[in-house]
Amino acid sequence: MSLIQRSENLWEFQDTCNVYVLKSGAECLLIDTGSGAIIQHLAAIGIKRVDWVLHTHHHRDQCWGTPIVKKAGAKIAVPEYERHLFDNAEAYWQARRVYGNYNDTNTFFSLGTNLPVDAVLEDYGTFVWKEYKFRVLPAKGHTYGMISLIAEVDGRKVAFTGDLMTSGGKLYQLHAMEYSYGCLVGIEFTMQSILALKQEDVATAYPSHGAPIREVAGDIGKLESRLEALANLGRLFTSGSISFKDWQTIRESKLQPITKHLLWAGPYTCSNFYIVLSGSGHAMLIDYGLISNAHLHFSNDHGSYQALRFVQHHLEQLRDDYGVREIELVVPTHIHDDHVCGIPFLQRHFGTQCWALDCVAEVIADSPAWASTPCCFHKPIKVQRILRDGEAFHWRGFDFEIYHAPGQTEYHAAILGKIDGKRIVFGGDNLFLFNPQAGGIEREIAIQSTVMRNSFQLDMHRRCANVIRATNPDLVCPGHGELIPMDHSMVAEYTDYIQRKEAAFRDVVPEPADHFIDLFWARMLPYLSEARPNSEVAYTIRIRNNLERAVFTELASYRHLVGHRL
Repeated sequence: MSLIQRSENLWEFQDTCNVYVLKSGAECLLIDTGSGAIIQHLAAIGIKRVDWVLHTHHHRDQCWGTPIVKKAGAKIAVPEYERHLFDNAEAYWQARRVYGNYNDTNTFFSLGTNLPVDAVLEDYGTFVWKEYKFRVLPAKGHTYGMISLIAEVDGRKVAFTGDLMTSGGKLYQLHAMEYSYGCLVGIEFTMQSILALKQEDVATAYPSHGAPIREVAGDIGKLESRLEALANLGRLFTSGSISFKDWQTIRESKLQPITKHLLWAGPYTCSNFYIVLSGSGHAMLIDYGLISNAHLHFSNDHGSYQALRFVQHHLEQLRDDYGVREIELVVPTHIHDDHVCGIPFLQRHFGTQCWALDCVAEVIADSPAWASTPCCFHKPIKVQRILRDGEAFHWRGFDFEIYHAPGQTEYHAAILGKIDGKRIVFGGDNLFLFNPQAGGIEREIAIQSTVMRNSFQLDMHRRCANVIRATNPDLVCPGHGELIPMDHSMVAEYTDYIQRKEAAFRDVVPEPADHFIDLFWARMLPYLSEARPNSEVAYTIRIRNNLERAVFTELASYRHLVGHRL
């Protein structure tokens, strides 16, 4: 093994993976470490000290020698969505299921002992070292949290791409594409990642295995064709799913007009988001979440992940096809991560403002405090304007009203927009078209979704029905699935469904029914908090009376010192 010079200050060491050495004077930065044998060869090129190691992903062939390099004084930076597989690897192995395991993600190739981490490489963020500035590009595919690092090196734009692809337009390992049992969803993720890399227009890509990729666009084109051929086999990635087809999600869907000034991404996105166009280069978004169902990970592969990972989508289409220069505003319908996870990206890169209904704002602005509620996004979202139930607001000539509509979750809004002569309600996860195949109904009707752990109470659905009747929409734009044209008969059918559901729920538990239905009648906030030694944490207890009669209680207030004296 010896060092290969790739440019004036860039060297490659071929080990259990390709280790890249970026030189600055007598110091260097490493991309991955392999076995750690690189340490013995650095003096030959005038390097006295390794300052940083940046890891593209967590696999052992990338990092089993990192403890050696760290012991020599290097600091370690890892992808944000794989940090737990470095500094908490032992706990991961202790908790990993052995029998009855249908999780096929390749986290089995993780480190066996904890490796302390000095920094995380945040998606779409930057890491600056000496004269070099690395941009972190998500490269989901070979692993869930893998990244590519984009930088200017010796006058050329290059990418360090981990195991995203190899020279000639091939995958490094096909088995790594299998995330859950019989589900090669990594193919879809890889397609999205290579298309994002293509947008970067780099001169050379340096993979973890094999030769440098000199014809980046050409090799990406070859891999595109090969991945598409796999998708055209059908039912390859999403076994068990009946809501969409593989070939329709492997590429970003095309934005579709609903009216002249209103777009959506079509039914094959995971979480619908909607775009109101000003006509002069500005856009307002209702929600901005996941590109496809595969990114939601609610099936048997979910146990490997610490948090839901957002990947940017559809914004190039807005720019190129619709002339959008500024994304000024985003208004979330509700708190769930698959609908709000893109908002921090918009705020960071476009300066987008977020306006939200008060109960929605309370949760998304302090998500750790509310983490006992399902599907909270792990990054708090700054809300610039808090809206009240029934409040009207305006954006560039368009009129809106926002209502509390606690259906699928307690922290949920319905937004009425008057757009191009139509009354359009953005309903989030409340209403869906569904064929119940029961009660004599054998066609699709508008139904109300239910998740018990979302603080469900019986009157929540009645409130949603009241909002729909009061707003009298021509069209409901739901959070998932097809658009729902509405008329009086559809509203009546929807209301009847809610009444029948409530009757069935009441009949199966004693009275008062909400007392036996409401999981969160008592809640302590914050759910997650950080406390340093000798500091204090104040908790708030919220209690909801579901007994249908007045109740008097006496509560003592406590403040607990936390730290070494706890």
